[in-house]
Amino acid sequence: MLKNWNQQSVLIAGLGSIGQRHLRALRALGVTDIRACDPVAASVEKAKAFYPEIKIYPSFQEGLSSHPDAVYLLTPPKMHIPMALLALEGGCHVFCEKPLSDTLEGVDELYDKLSQTQKSLCIGLCFRYHQGIKRARALMDSNAVGRVVSIRSLMGEHFPSVRPDYKTLFSARYSGAFDLMHDLDLTLWFAGQPAREIHCVYGSYSDIGIQAPDVAEILIGFPDRCTATVHLDFFQQPRRRQIELICTEGCIIVDFSTWDTCTVRVYRAHQKEWECHTFPTDRDDMFREESQAFLEHIWGASEATVYGIEDAMLSLKVLHQIQNK
Repeated sequence: MLKNWNQQSVLIAGLGSIGQRHLRALRALGVTDIRACDPVAASVEKAKAFYPEIKIYPSFQEGLSSHPDAVYLLTPPKMHIPMALLALEGGCHVFCEKPLSDTLEGVDELYDKLSQTQKSLCIGLCFRYHQGIKRARALMDSNAVGRVVSIRSLMGEHFPSVRPDYKTLFSARYSGAFDLMHDLDLTLWFAGQPAREIHCVYGSYSDIGIQAPDVAEILIGFPDRCTATVHLDFFQQPRRRQIELICTEGCIIVDFSTWDTCTVRVYRAHQKEWECHTFPTDRDDMFREESQAFLEHIWGASEATVYGIEDAMLSLKVLHQIQNK
């Protein structure tokens, strides 16, 4: 029997930009038995250049035949559920990048498959592990500012600057700004209740020239005295990412627009003044913490917090309702 959680074997399916980041995070955690597959030769060569020890398989099926303990699905969303089903059938635990899928099709089958196995399926909701978001969540959980009444979430970045090859990506043709669903997920997570009504205006309105929506304005009403607005765009300069939690006894503002710093501002009504905390962050921190939680969870070594299919369905159901009105 293996001695530690990081001695488990991992198969990475997909070595694009997010695959390279997860590979880096796993190696930083001390995971040495890493296997991978990707149909794009350039992605494989890039991974091998930095980590020549990883074992490359010509296909996902052949990678599964090596019987890894866990599979990381870092492929386009439409491939997630079919690949997750294969991995579970192969006796593997599954880590799946967000979103779970680009449709609700196959979700029931995935639920059934999970109920038939002793394996776990965890979803990559990495921003729930961001230090600024964790501080805000701890404040909310301690009732430091009362009950949340209104949530304002904003995320915008210039897609052409982030990915000069953006027009070749599936995001440019299908999901567009909705690919920024982490901010929708955080909004629903902080609300702590299912959406009751959803209204959205979206489309391709800027000049970056993509087929998919480059902006979305989402308004959400919840059953128990709470509302939210979520702004997502793929053309904004400069990049901005922030969330405001407006509560009965104060408010919390998290500004994590850059990867290397974060500011959390808190106003407590009884103190009648702002507290401001700015601290350094690193983009890979949340990926390392997320992977450690997943590997410890499937190892059974701790009560590490992981997020599964129910968490993934929060934002997926909202996006499905928006895009199918």
